Amino acid sequence: MLQHAFRTVRDGLLGLAYPEECRVCGGVVESYDDGVACTACWNDSNVTKLIHGSVCTKCGLPMSRSSAGAQASHRVAGSRVCGECSTLPFAAARACGIYSGALEANVLFLKVNPHICSRLRSLIAGTFSKHREALACEVVIPVPLHRLREKQRGFNQAAIIAGAISREFKLQIDRHSLVRTKATGRHRAGLDATDRAKSVERAFAVSSRRQVTGAKVLLVDDVYTTGSTICAAARSLIEAGASEVKVLTIARVA
Repeated sequence: MLQHAFRTVRDGLLGLAYPEECRVCGGVVESYDDGVACTACWNDSNVTKLIHGSVCTKCGLPMSRSSAGAQASHRVAGSRVCGECSTLPFAAARACGIYSGALEANVLFLKVNPHICSRLRSLIAGTFSKHREALACEVVIPVPLHRLREKQRGFNQAAIIAGAISREFKLQIDRHSLVRTKATGRHRAGLDATDRAKSVERAFAVSSRRQVTGAKVLLVDDVYTTGSTICAAARSLIEAGASEVKVLTIARVA
């Protein structure tokens, strides 16, 4: 009760002193816990598309009703898979939701501010808990930025996410073994899947194999776009001796 009362007073005072405009709809953000999106945008499933229900057991793609007929024919050991991810190097990938609405706004905020709001933090923890078996791991590793990009930004947003997971579930975190050896330009946002894959080819290396060899690794990033970055990082970990690589991101591009 006291904690709830404190949050109510805090949010009221912050709203009066520093009114925050929702970066999705332009309305007022009334709760600090919601980050840079309002409660209405968080709760509207047409705006913020969280992933519920059945997903591909490997890549985490939502098994939508519209494609259920085509997907139902693809089964591995009794589990449903989308049929598009069989050659990907990771064992399993999951995301909190589709890159949209409040998720997208808070991911963009995280790229420039090293802060995860309480609602998003709870969502990340809930997604990991829900898929704990598929994402079983021994060490958490964030997808690294190139040292020049991280110096410019001041932090690595993937490391912020990985740290939150590590603390919540008391998992070992390794921020140093996986390094980005190849800088990629900001123009990658406009590249298609093939060009994105070429741009990150051999972009990662493992500087120390001690924590990686034989380990089940959870690779963490903010967004799964085409999968090229995640796959390049996963291959480097597997080549360095990781027994399996699992993936968790805040969002994925549909």
